[in-house]
Amino acid sequence: MVTGWKSPPKSKNVITTTQKTVSHRAHAFLDGFLHPDLLGDEESLRRGRLQIRFGVLGGFMALAYAGFFFLLGHYLGGCIVAACGFSIMQVPWLIRRRGNLRITGHIYGAALVVGFAGLCAVGGGLEGPMTGWLAASPVCALLLMRLREGVIWSAVSLAMMLGFAFIDASGAAFLKSYSADVDMPIRTASHVGLVTFLAFLALLFEQARIEAYARLEVANANLALANGELTDLNRQKNEFLNIAAHDLKNPLTIICGYADLLRELESPTLKEIRNKASEILRSGNHMLDIIRNILDVRMIEDGRRRMSWRRCRVQDIATNLVTDYSAAVTAKSIAISLTSGSDVRDAWADPMATRQILDNLVSNAVKYTPRGGKVEIVLGTVANHVVVEVRDTGPGLSEDDQGRLWEKFARLTPRPTGNETSNGLGLWIVRKLAEDLHGSVFCHSTLGKGSVFGVRLPIWDGQEEADEAADDEISIDEATADFERLIADLEARSRGRGVSAGGVALPG
Repeated sequence: MVTGWKSPPKSKNVITTTQKTVSHRAHAFLDGFLHPDLLGDEESLRRGRLQIRFGVLGGFMALAYAGFFFLLGHYLGGCIVAACGFSIMQVPWLIRRRGNLRITGHIYGAALVVGFAGLCAVGGGLEGPMTGWLAASPVCALLLMRLREGVIWSAVSLAMMLGFAFIDASGAAFLKSYSADVDMPIRTASHVGLVTFLAFLALLFEQARIEAYARLEVANANLALANGELTDLNRQKNEFLNIAAHDLKNPLTIICGYADLLRELESPTLKEIRNKASEILRSGNHMLDIIRNILDVRMIEDGRRRMSWRRCRVQDIATNLVTDYSAAVTAKSIAISLTSGSDVRDAWADPMATRQILDNLVSNAVKYTPRGGKVEIVLGTVANHVVVEVRDTGPGLSEDDQGRLWEKFARLTPRPTGNETSNGLGLWIVRKLAEDLHGSVFCHSTLGKGSVFGVRLPIWDGQEEADEAADDEISIDEATADFERLIADLEARSRGRGVSAGGVALPG
């Protein structure tokens, strides 16, 4: 047997935590009596909690005093206090069933005023020990009830007190239902009980005030948070308007300028029409890109972007992108290549969203890579994800730029190298779409040494397709095809015969 060992004292933190747990459970139990109708109004919630706690604690206190009176032989007083205590203890159940605080307030008023008046009547009137309890009734009424009901029962209490005074002044004697031998214990218990009762009532009111203040602080914190969000949204709105106005101004100016040139030409050749229409088409596509980005942002934020989950051949998408960007990279003398590992798997994703993600990454790489540079798309599989990296030999990003990289409307230090524009939405859309596909994005960059942007997507492992909603938006390819058909029609008609368009004769 080990001697000389003493049990270590309990930590103060452990005791405090236990006390908080017990207090939390007690409050949760008492709040279980609240009717659902009381939860929507702050004042009703506060008063309901106050009445419930008063009913439970006050009822037990009344029953304890009834037992004490019975023990001393004050049987009438014990019956009156027991009846009042039993009535008070019914209030929490009534609140739970009905939620009508006006009815329960009147029950409290009747139990307190009538009960204390009855104790005065059987305990010697104004000379008895229960007069102070009747005098305290208005305080209870005003704390537990609404103002109107509290004033009514305060007036009833005052009328009772004046009635006892009138009876006493008339010389009538009051009943004293207990012997003189127990007068001192009853008087002492009455005064001690009154002090305890008023302290208990003050503590209940203070607890209700603390809880109301705590809820007010939470409401103010939520309001401050909402105001901060509104301020941020207003800032984003202003940034969006500035960006939209700036980015749409240039293509609109080009469109209007070339349209004006076409109008001023007296006998435009088909080549002139084609060249200017191509510039108009390019500017229109630029505007369409801006608008589509804005609409994508709105759909993502509103939760209206629906995914169609299916087997997604990422390698085919990357191959098509290399073909699609061949003209753009040739114009800037940039080399673009696709490297694919032997273990590349298909992804479990939305093919349209996946293409949009990779398109934005490749577009950014081409946009920021200088002439003579290189863009490389690398495909691989890591664990349970398909990984796509887009590497460029651009200017790279500083740590500050990398910290703001995926934010909406982020304006970074590098600038496009071929007069392209950036509205700061592309990478935000990439991140959001990747997250919606249960994937993630990443960036590795060194200032002056290029960047690596990538996305991880879950691999396809035999899952069944789950189509949600078809995207019925007009694509850029469809818009381009419409312009091409217009030009082809002009060509055909110009070869067949001279055709006038808007008063301008087209040569054969």
